[in-house]
Amino acid sequence: MEFNYSERYEAVEGPIIIGLPNNLSDIPSVEEMDILLNGQLKDLVENKILETSFGEISTTAVMIQTEIKKVVTVGLGDSSAVTIKKLHQLFGKIFKYLKRTKTSSCQFMLESFPLPEKRAEALGYMSQVSTYEFSNYKQDNEAPPVLSVTVVTEGDISDDTVQGQVIGEGVNISRDIAETPPNFMTPKAFSEYIIDLFKESEHVTGEVKTHEVLEEEGYGLITAVGKGSVNKPRLVTVEYKHPDARDHKPVALVGKGITYDSGGYSIKSKTGMPEMKYDLCGGANVTGMLYAIVKLGLPVHVVGVIALAENMIDGNAMKPDDVFKAYSGHTVEVKNTDAEGRLVLADAVFHASQYSPSVILDFATLTGAVIAAIGAERTGVFTNKDQLLLSPVFDFAEELGESLWRLPLDEVEEKKVKSSKIADFTNHVESQGRASFAAGFIKQFANGTPWMHFDIAGTATTGRETSFSPAGPTGVHIRTIVKYLESEYATRK
Repeated sequence: MEFNYSERYEAVEGPIIIGLPNNLSDIPSVEEMDILLNGQLKDLVENKILETSFGEISTTAVMIQTEIKKVVTVGLGDSSAVTIKKLHQLFGKIFKYLKRTKTSSCQFMLESFPLPEKRAEALGYMSQVSTYEFSNYKQDNEAPPVLSVTVVTEGDISDDTVQGQVIGEGVNISRDIAETPPNFMTPKAFSEYIIDLFKESEHVTGEVKTHEVLEEEGYGLITAVGKGSVNKPRLVTVEYKHPDARDHKPVALVGKGITYDSGGYSIKSKTGMPEMKYDLCGGANVTGMLYAIVKLGLPVHVVGVIALAENMIDGNAMKPDDVFKAYSGHTVEVKNTDAEGRLVLADAVFHASQYSPSVILDFATLTGAVIAAIGAERTGVFTNKDQLLLSPVFDFAEELGESLWRLPLDEVEEKKVKSSKIADFTNHVESQGRASFAAGFIKQFANGTPWMHFDIAGTATTGRETSFSPAGPTGVHIRTIVKYLESEYATRK
């Protein structure tokens, strides 16, 4: 999508896009808008030709400067009640309409929309994510036409629009990774994708630990999960250290990247196995976060750690009752091979702790239990600290509509995690509260570092089309974490 900018309407091809509130006088430039539409704006609304109800798309034709022009409006409803999330939804509806009608150009009357300090970035963001389409493997797959958008507004908003576009690109990168079939997106292929993504980036260094190195250096839990697959595991570390952040402790972002999860010997059912390519969404989303952070040149120090493995079955695969030694030196009894995500995260989180970060944030499609507890619309969050650590992230998530819900983590989980009779920890118990148990297991490997765990099992994908995406992976919390890292909370010493 291409953006151009103008301070006034120009007679060019393509429809005119306008936001219409219930009270037309809420439009700051309502007189100019009415003049543009030959004084017909009020009559068009009163006669229900153009709707003002929230999210309603309407179209009509108007004679403008001797030419008949198409006008496309989206209803704002009560414009004073439009939040940042609702603004994103409105822009998403417009871009989806433009894509559906195969529109190649338009003029976007941005000042007819509320929230002037937020709308340019929201416009750029939604231009990327709302029209996302995976480049599939069909022979007749055609790339959609490029939409040229002329934004009509006063002042220079190009930087804000670009910022939104870049964050949206990060979301779409995560979606591309997640949508790629698992026979193509193996641990090796995922690691190579990351290398290629950042190979020419400034202030970035990285490392990929192969299966042989992981075994040699004692990453016993990642290697245990990957034992049964011909596609051996990898551990990817991407460190971004902007010169202006040289005195700051890093923020560590850790992602679970199970490129396919059969369940291992604790095998999933035939209905539970399809879409298990999405079990790498935590790692995909961390990759998208890193992309946006690096491309925007944020003055921060970030370490990204992505644990990659394929959980399969063969004669060498891990079995229930096996015991393995973690990178931390702790031993773990495996009681359920389908509880593999917490195993790779344990090694990855302990690895991240070696960078002495100010905080570790891990992201994983970890448990179905979190969906049972709080539904598929919220992400469950756990921490080894108090609410003060969570509050900044919660604030950004709430503002952007990426709902978080804190779940309990205390001595109950501590006791269960340490209930093995033959090892330091067990990876599974047959009891209720399994989302908290899984978080309690990962907590053991934070090494005393402030830590937050995001169980995105419900929010990493959606089964229906929304204003933000088609059905499929969502790139959840990429926006939230990028905005968090922009803030004073993440950049302080």
